[in-house]
Amino acid sequence: MRIFRVSTVVCAALFFVGGAYGVQNLLENGGFETGAFDPWATYGNVQVEVVGKEADPIEGNYCLHVITHKGANFWDAGIQYRNMVFEKGKKYTLAAFLKAKKPIKINFKPELAQDPWTGYGEKQFEIGTEWKEYYVTTPVFDAEVKPAQITFHVAFDDGEFWMDAVRFFEGDYVEPEFLQPSAVKPTDKLATTWAAVKAR
Repeated sequence: MRIFRVSTVVCAALFFVGGAYGVQNLLENGGFETGAFDPWATYGNVQVEVVGKEADPIEGNYCLHVITHKGANFWDAGIQYRNMVFEKGKKYTLAAFLKAKKPIKINFKPELAQDPWTGYGEKQFEIGTEWKEYYVTTPVFDAEVKPAQITFHVAFDDGEFWMDAVRFFEGDYVEPEFLQPSAVKPTDKLATTWAAVKAR
């Protein structure tokens, strides 16, 4: 019985410390850490390049540098992640860190990848000049959406911004792991719980 209690407490503590933040990013190269843009894509009048430490990425060694141009409509240019499926019975969160040379708008849109381009949780944000994470959460899907894609509309104005640590994952918003402590300290709940268990 004692062994069972130790295992139960330790597993619960490990879930509390790590499991709450351990979401799976459904995007490949969401942080541009390959040093390349693939498998992302663009359309319209927008220029992108993957840049390194000179841009002070929020996470890792690389981020995306974006130059935008004002269109007749804000959706006339965008950055996309294509060939996705949004599954029935699930909801998803799209999150990205952004900073701009001067404040500029961007539109987050998980969407149907064909006419009528139905959006799910679509929202506009004004990007500030310091790194900040922005996110939207879709409703629960009552039917499968295929083909689906993620689009960031960027034709609001002429401007320049940077993007990093883009995530798309199941469920409600969860803070990224790189913002959490990397190791459990002796004063943390896990260490305290383990000490209490050993003393029994």
